[in-house]
Amino acid sequence: MSDKITDETSFVDLMIDVKRLNDSRINVYQDQIKNKVSIKKQTFTSEPADFSDINYQSLAQIGGSFFHSSVTKKLQKKIRQGSMLVDGRLDLHGCNQQQATKGLLQFVEYALSVGFQFLIVVHGKGSRSEHQSVLKPLVHHWLAQQTMVLAWCPAQPKHGGSGASYIYLRHHIND
Repeated sequence: MSDKITDETSFVDLMIDVKRLNDSRINVYQDQIKNKVSIKKQTFTSEPADFSDINYQSLAQIGGSFFHSSVTKKLQKKIRQGSMLVDGRLDLHGCNQQQATKGLLQFVEYALSVGFQFLIVVHGKGSRSEHQSVLKPLVHHWLAQQTMVLAWCPAQPKHGGSGASYIYLRHHIND
């Protein structure tokens, strides 16, 4: 066979060396993320809170975003626009409430330990839930109780839109 591709060369002949991808999910925005965090390798002693008795009607009062008073307007704008470099990303799709809270706790603790500050948590929109979103209000409820979280808000469409949240953490200072 010659090195030249001719009109007679079939498509199948050209595709002989092509291999099928093992994973059907491709992260289009992976180049924007500094480090992908694998929380399964980390073990922490803190136990996640039990959120089984949450009244989801009252969670509507928490709202979709929060900014601590120490976060400047300029920084709030950067967070809302998602224009900061994303340090880590956690995808909670397919998790139940207990798995999600445990994973979120481990993710935030790990992020603090390595100095990450701007994170994305993908919780989904809840469109496959029977009545309403389950993980989104759960994540916001959990974030509202954490002193290390300075801000959170819905992500931009390029990072998951209303199915994801930006999280801005305090600087972790080791003494």
